[in-house]
Amino acid sequence: MSDTESRDIFDFKLEKWVLGADECAFVSLSDIGKDKPLRQYLIESVESWVNKEEVFLTDRFISEICDFIKSQNEELYDRFVKKCALKGISPGEGIFEALNLLTCGTVSEQQCREVRGD
Repeated sequence: MSDTESRDIFDFKLEKWVLGADECAFVSLSDIGKDKPLRQYLIESVESWVNKEEVFLTDRFISEICDFIKSQNEELYDRFVKKCALKGISPGEGIFEALNLLTCGTVSEQQCREVRGD
């Protein structure tokens, strides 16, 4: 397989994946692909997103939580990050899901209210 074929397959898979998530984003990505190689756009987008300064205090706190989990159990942290990535959710959403599972995931809403005192 040539490098061009490999690039075309990668671009096709990327576009198909984005289409499955959001049709509007797919249209935008397709338009960008006409002017710029999608691989280059992908790297630039991820770099921009990673470098973006977040103003929310919550993001710093989530980072603290992740650091705590990593310090307690690095293997668990690695699996946590991978699962969040596979589910397409943020670590904050993953932590929320985990906490919700522990507190309410195995009991009814009524039992949850009783535990919380609602």
